[in-house]
This record gives sequence, structure tokens and C-alpha cells, in this order.
Amino acid sequence: MKPSFAERLNAWLDERTGLRDALRRALDTALPGGPRWRYVFGSVLLALVGVEVITGLAMLTVYAPGAQTAWASTFYLQHVLPWGGIVRAMHHWASHALVVTVGAHTLQVLVAGGHRRPREVNWWIGLALAGLILGFAITGFPLAWDQRGYWVSRVETGIMGSVPVLGPYIQRFLQGGNQYGTLTLTRFFTLHTFVLPALMALFVGVHLALFRKHGVTPPANAAEAPADESSARWWPSQAVRDALAALVAVGLVVGIARAKGVWLDAPADAQSNYPARPEWFFMPLSQLL
Repeated sequence: MKPSFAERLNAWLDERTGLRDALRRALDTALPGGPRWRYVFGSVLLALVGVEVITGLAMLTVYAPGAQTAWASTFYLQHVLPWGGIVRAMHHWASHALVVTVGAHTLQVLVAGGHRRPREVNWWIGLALAGLILGFAITGFPLAWDQRGYWVSRVETGIMGSVPVLGPYIQRFLQGGNQYGTLTLTRFFTLHTFVLPALMALFVGVHLALFRKHGVTPPANAAEAPADESSARWWPSQAVRDALAALVAVGLVVGIARAKGVWLDAPADAQSNYPARPEWFFMPLSQLL
């Protein structure tokens, strides 16, 4: 029987890319000790990053970076454009969910011993990815150029400026000089939409490649597990857990976005005396400062 067009196309792609073998190897990833719910955090992080990418691209079709246009374009997105408010709210709350999940993932890897030999490099890359997620939060919050985003950003860059030796240089670089203004917004926008995503894609690729090389960190009792459990594979048991956890995380983001939305304050005013408070994940640093 003559192969169908889909079968011929699949064979053509597989011959040139090896996608079929790569997919088979991924599905056949060994899970020492069997599937665990504690392994789901990586997949949840990828799902939340996907939400950020999709909603971010949607907002880019409307957003106009500039001290005179940022707030107006954000107002149009949130209050005029159909579904614009829910898209912006999902982007906002997914960033908070990312911070929580990356903290849980880091703790889980630390407890499992994933920072030890031979996985040290992947641990360092994971910490760098956590820093990038915080960088997204720092650079994205002031882009609406409203009072809260403007003044909270000034507090956060002030925290960075207090770092010995390099702090003042970092602060001046982010601000585009000694004062907040159009250059500040342009730099935050460039970092948020071009520089940080490129670094994120690079680091995630290396992180996954090293994970594929070394595999899941075996639990302490893996040697004592039954043979059928210790030889378990990612597909289907762990894949189902990952999919369910990712679905719950995205569902929670959508639910919170619909219930709470996201606040858009008045346009930024450098002459006002706004009582700025940083986001909760920077609050300890602010209080220490």
C-alpha cells in the first residue's frame, strides 16, 4: 500500500532531523524510584513561561514604549480592547506564579541533591534562570508607566544601587543615566522583550540538554525500590502528572486574573509623593535596606 502524504512527510522530516528518535528517547526517560509529584515543577515552569510568551506577544501588538505613550497604550489594552484586560492580568499573575514555582523547584532540587556532582553545572544554570525570572519581574513592572510601576521600580533599582562597588553602575545603566525618563523605559523594554528572552531561551536549552544527559536525581531509597517501579519511564505515568500540574497552574492563573484583574494606576508623575512599596518577593530586601 502506497504511504500517505503525512507518512511520507513524517519520514522526510525524521530522516533529516531525527525528531522521531529524539521524541522516543524523551518519552523513554528513566525515573529512578518511579514517577513522583515532586518532579512536576519543571513542566509547570515551562507552561507558565508559555503563558507569559503568548500574552506578552499579544500585548506587544498594542503597547507603545515611550514616556508619553506607554500609559495610554496600556489603558487602551486594559479598558478598551476586548479581552485586553484579562490578557494583561494573566501576564501579571503568571509572573507571580513563576516566582513561587521557581522557588519550589529550586528547593526540591536542593533537597533531592541535584546540586551535587555531576549536576553542579545544571544547578548553576537553574539559579541563573531563577535570576532571569526576577529580572523579567523587575523590567516588566514599570512598562505601564503608571504611578505604582514607576515608583516601585525606583525602589527596586535603589536596592540594586545599594550593592557595594557595582551597584551604582548597575543602577545608572538600567536608568539610562542619573534620572528616570524615556531612556529608562526604553532600556527596561529592550531588556524585557529582547535581551532576557534570548538569554532565557539559551539557558533553558542548555538546562534541558544537561537534564537529558544526567537524568533525574535518584532518590535516596531508589536502590530499595521494587524493580518494576525503579525502571519506570516518563511516559505515561509522569507525563500525566506533569500535564495535570501544568493545567492546574494555568487554570489558577486564569481564575485569579478573572477574579482580581490587575490595577492600572494614574500616569507616572515624578513630582508626586507616591508611597511606593516593592513587590512581595523584593520586600525583605527593601526592609533590610
